[in-house]
Amino acid sequence: MRIPDHFVRVIALPSAVRGVTVPNDDGTFSVYINAVLDADVQRKALEHELAHLARDHFYKAAPIARQEAEAAGNGPPAPAAPERRIRRYAGLTALEGYLRSIDALDVPIERLGQPMH
Repeated sequence: MRIPDHFVRVIALPSAVRGVTVPNDDGTFSVYINAVLDADVQRKALEHELAHLARDHFYKAAPIARQEAEAAGNGPPAPAAPERRIRRYAGLTALEGYLRSIDALDVPIERLGQPMH
């Protein structure tokens, strides 16, 4: 599994919080580990937070309890995101009709250039 780019910071957090991960605007993640915990608990907290990243939990709609159990090494993997249906059109006329129906085209489709093959 690939773990996305992340930054780990050790900061004082409430004693009930071992670690937390926050997505950043640039696609990276900030992982915060509680500074008041001993080194072994900090290591386990970091492993747990990295397991969330490795399993793409920030991009799945599975229940939080299930994702927490999975990151802790319990339970089956969270289900993959549903596949998106790809629209297909019989020709440019059909595509042009669809684009006009959603107000995405205001010129003849031929003026946009040649289709890719």
